[in-house]
Amino acid sequence: MVPTDAHFIPYRKPAHPSSPSSPPINGRIFVLKFSSSSQRHFFWMQSKSQSAQGEPDYWSARDKKIGELIDQLLQGEDVDIFTALAAVPQEPYPDPDDDESMEDVEGTGHPGGHHEGGSGGAGPGATGGDIREEGEDAREGGADGARA
Repeated sequence: MVPTDAHFIPYRKPAHPSSPSSPPINGRIFVLKFSSSSQRHFFWMQSKSQSAQGEPDYWSARDKKIGELIDQLLQGEDVDIFTALAAVPQEPYPDPDDDESMEDVEGTGHPGGHHEGGSGGAGPGATGGDIREEGEDAREGGADGARA
């Protein structure tokens, strides 16, 4: 992609569907619109809505900020994502145990659940080397015919 060629914006469903047989569209949806073509790509937010009533179309301040940050990145701007998201006020989920982040699932904050310092996977001991060097030959141009 070329910077400024696309915008990432919230999708607002039309008041009147284009046809009576159109499936209902709900949820927090972003559309990636290209300036250089008529291409459109749709992205649904995967996290649970922060609506106290469980409304799938509810846009929290965090949802909106995520879209703004992605659009800024697409425009070629230098963005400090972590600082920008930390400044957004958090809205409590209706049931915090119902939608755990991946860190919670892995056991963060639970005794004996998460092994600190690991990068995931089998680790360097399983392959006999530094995981940062795995596949180095393939990334060096594929002299042996391998592809990255």
